[in-house]
Amino acid sequence: MFCLMEAIPAVGSIASVPALSAQCAVVMDMTTGSVLLSKNQNQSAAIASTTKIMTCLLACESGRLNETVTVDREMLTGLEGTSVNLKHGDTVLLSDLVKGALLASGNDAANAIAFYLAGSKEAFAALMNRRAAALGMKNTRFVTPSGLDEGDHRSTALDMALLACAALKNETLAAVAAEKSDTITVSGAKRTLLNHNKLLSLDDGFIGLKTGYTKKAGRCLVSAYRYEGNTVICVTLNAPDDWNDHLKLVSWVKEAYQPISGGETLSIPLVGAAKGTVSVRFAYAVTACASLVIKVYYYPFAYAPVTAGEPLGFAEIYCENVLLQRVELTATENSS
Repeated sequence: MFCLMEAIPAVGSIASVPALSAQCAVVMDMTTGSVLLSKNQNQSAAIASTTKIMTCLLACESGRLNETVTVDREMLTGLEGTSVNLKHGDTVLLSDLVKGALLASGNDAANAIAFYLAGSKEAFAALMNRRAAALGMKNTRFVTPSGLDEGDHRSTALDMALLACAALKNETLAAVAAEKSDTITVSGAKRTLLNHNKLLSLDDGFIGLKTGYTKKAGRCLVSAYRYEGNTVICVTLNAPDDWNDHLKLVSWVKEAYQPISGGETLSIPLVGAAKGTVSVRFAYAVTACASLVIKVYYYPFAYAPVTAGEPLGFAEIYCENVLLQRVELTATENSS
């Protein structure tokens, strides 16, 4: 097949960067992995309970979500802060521990996940760091499954955006993180959990992910926002006004992403027809904030007869080398 390429320049000027309370921030396009906005993106910082994104990702990737965990004293030792009130001897599904860690930010739930999957907090931290390395999180060091400050537990806004992208690709985790509330069963008794992420109630475009706070880390927040077919990750670390920071970032995203539409009409040689060529056309419409590349594929000729609307090739629309859309190249006329 022949391939034609066309570059479509980036859309108009991107909106001015909003003033943020955050010490560190990143906005990332999940599809392309492009960083759209950053503030101290590689600065090392404490990350509090946003750590639980990794803890829950490992649980969701374990293939053991339907297994029953029996809570023991070791899982509950040395914990403080938020919890789902697990007690020694409680039984609970691993999937419900994920809900407890993601929605209610239960430090006890995160610890129980770690001990059940790895046998100890240290062994689980090794799994966390191995997964972080695989995701390209070059400036991250996990020590605890909960995010409670201990040792050199740290990350960066950029690394947390990479983690959020991976987490949202896990359908189970993404579904839990998007819930405003959910029910778990502990030792046969139902408990209702409310999601600490109030962004879910402020704008229907928000689809997760995780809040966090410790005295050392300050307020930390990782959110995901869906806009015109795009999913955007926003990360703020040490942000006293984090809810408003993320609302500002979403407003910025809506200005930065612009609708781009277009198309082209071509002539393809036609064998067996008096006219000798057939007119074909494709059209596309996407929303993006970076340059596009259009690749058009079609055979060097077609055989008559051709019917209007008949597909004779296709076009692919790329942004940052990622395929956004594929549309047919169709005949605009009958030719015989």
